[in-house]
Amino acid sequence: MTSLQVWRTFEPDSYYKTFLEHSKRPDSRNLSSFRPINIKVGTVTTAEGSATVRLGHTTVMCGIKAEIATPTLRHPDEGFVVPNVELYPCCSPMFKAGPPGERAIGLSQFLKNVITSAEVLLPSDLCIVPNKFAWCLYCDVVCLNYDGNLYDASLIALMAALQNVLLPEVSYDEESERTTVSPEKTLPLKLKRKPVSSTFTMYSESIQLVDPTAEDEEQGGGEVTLVLLEDGSLCTIHKPGGHSIASNFLDKFIDLARKRVTLVNSAIHKAVAERKV
Repeated sequence: MTSLQVWRTFEPDSYYKTFLEHSKRPDSRNLSSFRPINIKVGTVTTAEGSATVRLGHTTVMCGIKAEIATPTLRHPDEGFVVPNVELYPCCSPMFKAGPPGERAIGLSQFLKNVITSAEVLLPSDLCIVPNKFAWCLYCDVVCLNYDGNLYDASLIALMAALQNVLLPEVSYDEESERTTVSPEKTLPLKLKRKPVSSTFTMYSESIQLVDPTAEDEEQGGGEVTLVLLEDGSLCTIHKPGGHSIASNFLDKFIDLARKRVTLVNSAIHKAVAERKV
């Protein structure tokens, strides 16, 4: 071990604080810089849509499987979108084997809430035949390597995978009550909106960091995630706990998040277009 590695191992708080005193982080970023994003779509050939996203060293993969299901009695003309996040020990020792933990359940609910509140797609667009058949999209998000900020990485992977989905054409004959699925004829999803999230870690009342690494999260006192739409309007705020946020800092967060919306959606668009070529 080098002297820096020893310092980082045995006195992590002092090591980290020294960087913040110079408005830097151990990964050389300043406090308001996001990490680079790398997106590839169509990475799971057995899925109807998929994407793999690298946010710094955090790597997340989303695969979407489509199944024909029966609509509910309450919503006979609507389909389903079911996000599910898996955090396995292979991506980080902080996660344990077994049933989904609190972190995974919270991320799954976050993705579900964003899809609903942002109206990413109309449930009625997933209906095939009212009262009979509708598409159910199982969106499995798996963390391959964890280095912080799973909220942003998971949402980027989900949105990229949704834009990669191709559903087979389905026809229904009422007289014979026969359903025909045509795999050679496929259609993309009709996405109404493309939300982008930006996560911030509160280190103190005066120090906040964007796009936190695992080290930032460990040293910080809680996170807040802002979800914005393409036009820059605020869709939702997710804050599970930690330090309170002053209104002036919230305005600063929103300004930084607005700059990221176009960047992320452009990266997704580019990845989807390259896949089609």
